[in-house]
Order: sequence, then C-alpha cells, then structure tokens
Amino acid sequence: MISGRILIVSDRREVVAELEPIIRAGDHLASVVPDGQEAMQMLDDGMVPDIVISDLGCDRSFDGISYVHRFRQLNRTGAHLVVTEPGAPFSTPNVGAAPDRFAVLPRPFREDDVRRTLEDAVSRVEHDFRTLRAEVWRSMDRLRREVAEARGEMVEALALTIAARDRYMQGHCERVAEGCRKVAVALHLSEEDIATLEQAARLHEIGKISVPVELLQKTDPLTPDELDRIRSHPRVGADIVRGVTSLRRLAPLIEHHMTDHCELAGHISPVTAEFLLVGILRVVDAWDAMTSDRSYRPAMPRAYWEPFLRAGAGTRFHPQAVASLMRVVPE
Repeated sequence: MISGRILIVSDRREVVAELEPIIRAGDHLASVVPDGQEAMQMLDDGMVPDIVISDLGCDRSFDGISYVHRFRQLNRTGAHLVVTEPGAPFSTPNVGAAPDRFAVLPRPFREDDVRRTLEDAVSRVEHDFRTLRAEVWRSMDRLRREVAEARGEMVEALALTIAARDRYMQGHCERVAEGCRKVAVALHLSEEDIATLEQAARLHEIGKISVPVELLQKTDPLTPDELDRIRSHPRVGADIVRGVTSLRRLAPLIEHHMTDHCELAGHISPVTAEFLLVGILRVVDAWDAMTSDRSYRPAMPRAYWEPFLRAGAGTRFHPQAVASLMRVVPE
C-alpha cells in the first residue's frame, strides 16, 4: 500500500484523536495544525502534503481558508477531504456536491470507511502524479527540441552573415563542420560533443564581422597591424557567442581554434572533452583553408598540405585529430 503525507486542519482534539490513529495505522504520516493560517504557513515553508483534511465542524479551519487554494497551486495532484457531521457549521447537504473537488469524511467516523477513503485518495494522488510526471517529461522533451531548433536557426543565421561578407568564406564553415563531424565520428565521440563541435565549426569565423571586408580580401602582403587585426577574430567571435546563453559553451572552441596544440593546455585542461574538440576544429579548419582558393593564393595540392599536417602533429595540431583526418579525407 502506498503511504501518504496527510495534514489535518482542526482545533477539535476529539476529531484529531479519532483520525490520527486511523491514519497512522495505514502507515501514513499525519500532521496537525489548528487553523488555516498555520496551514498556510506550513505550505509557505515548503511542507506540502499529499492530502489535506479540513474539519468543517471547526470554525478556525476557515480562519485563512485561502490555504486550500494555495494547496492546489502547490500540489496539482493533491486531494482534499472534509470532515462533516450533523448540526456542525458548514456541514449542510450541498457541501459534498462537488466530488471532483473534495471527498467527505462523515462523523461519527467508521474506521473501515475512513481507511478506505484515505486509501482511495492516496491511490488517486499517486495515479495523478504519475500522469502529471509523464506530461512534464513530454513537455521538457518538447522544450528541449524547440530550444535545439531555435539554437540551430540562430547558428544558421549567424553563419550566413560570415559567408555574406567574404566570398572566400562561402562554403568554408559548412565544409569545416562536415569535416569535423567525420573526424569526430571516426574518434567515436558522443552525439552531444559532435553537435557542439559542428555548431562551433559553423561559427568559428564569426569574429571576422569585426574585420573590414577590404582587409579580408586583400591580395597584397598584410602589415603587422593588419595581421594582428585578423588574428584577433577568434577572441572577438568567442565574445560574441558568450553573449548568447544557449551558445556560450561554443566560446572556448571558437576562441582557441587557432591555438597551437602544444600551447592549448595553458588555456583548456587536456582531460576535458573541449581539448579534443578544439584540436579537431583546428586541424580541419587548417586543412580546408589550405585546400580552398583564397584571395592571396590558389588551393594547395595534397603534396603540400598532407606533409604539413603530419609534421605538425603533436606540436601545432592534435595528433589524434590529424590521424583521424587522414583516414576520412578521400585520396
């Protein structure tokens, strides 16, 4: 049998003395307050019962009757029982006219009837709680999907701003995201880590919106100041996504996607998933940059970029990321 927490609101000692033994015999937990004000205080203190029993023959049970409404707010599955008896205040026949709102415990009490009413109420509370819990889980799952979709749309919109400003960036972030997914799958990473990596890859160049277009497309050698301006885009991009709560976890990946592997441990702990994710993003970004046309040079052949990446494994690039990339890149 299911046990319940039961609150008796009554200042009549004889009623409490009759009910408490029956409640405890059913392995239920009984609490007693003399009036509605103390019942309200109990609810406000966070002690919310499964069942409230209001003694209608007790004037003080209606002293602060708003506790009944508060109880229903705090416990949507809770049950409300009322004690009635002939000649007692409020115990008129129409009191029990709303069985969906409360059940009646007529006095003098019959132990078997009271026990059966309590068991039915507790069982109903448990059933309603399970139903409500299922609804909550469905709502939470639906909310998670909606948040994920909204985050995906936000990432897509931000990614489009990157491609719109620089024709050489068109397709770059998408290719890097696709390459990151292939490398991550080959390394047997979780779907959550893969999704994070893909979103970071699509936004890793977002900081370039702070760089003038003419500088991004400059074909002449860059001055030291211009080079510093371009190299600052990971930090700027990280600051941008940190301002969006749902994208904040992408910030470390974006901020350090140009950091050499041998220096990354000074920024991100090597034992975290982020360390490998940044390593994957860095090597895939470098690979796509070398194999794509840029304003200052054409795409580089494999004879150049493959030895470059392999030679940098362990120093400039994460060795696992390099090895995995070589397995997934077609000849």
